[in-house]
Amino acid sequence: MQTRRELLRGLIVSVGGATALSACGGAAQLIATTPGTSGRFYTSNEMALVSRLSDLIIPRTETPGAVDVNVPGYLDALMRDWASSDTQSTHREALQMITARLDTATGEFLTAGNSEAARALTELDSAAFEDGSNLGGYRSLKGYITQAYFASEDGALQELKWVAVPGRWDPSVDVSAGG
Repeated sequence: MQTRRELLRGLIVSVGGATALSACGGAAQLIATTPGTSGRFYTSNEMALVSRLSDLIIPRTETPGAVDVNVPGYLDALMRDWASSDTQSTHREALQMITARLDTATGEFLTAGNSEAARALTELDSAAFEDGSNLGGYRSLKGYITQAYFASEDGALQELKWVAVPGRWDPSVDVSAGG
């Protein structure tokens, strides 16, 4: 369960992060997200991890996935240009913890097959959202990934479609007493 403080922090990251990145000249668009390359904040291994996690959390379907809209590049720029040094340090520690947990479950997460990686991530995700879990770093990263995705143009316009009247609308419906 998400606390009010976590919800507010997420909203601030969504709005403030998008504003900060636009003020930085759209730096997220310039960062390569292919494994083996490093970003301005992330090392090459961290970029590969964030890219793999982003792809598994929000994969490509009928709409673009998290990697398609450059969520790893967005997060790299967000951490480099907007996050405080405490947030950067906590985020790096979380990435190390996530890597250790997923490597233990798969042998080596970054080279594991998709089904094995997805299974390990599902187990980590379940454990992270149990009461009393000490996996807040993973919960934060997952929140960053989802918020960055929905802050993107494709995520907002293609995934978050607003439908004025979902389903069929009948303008004249008989209403009986008690029903």
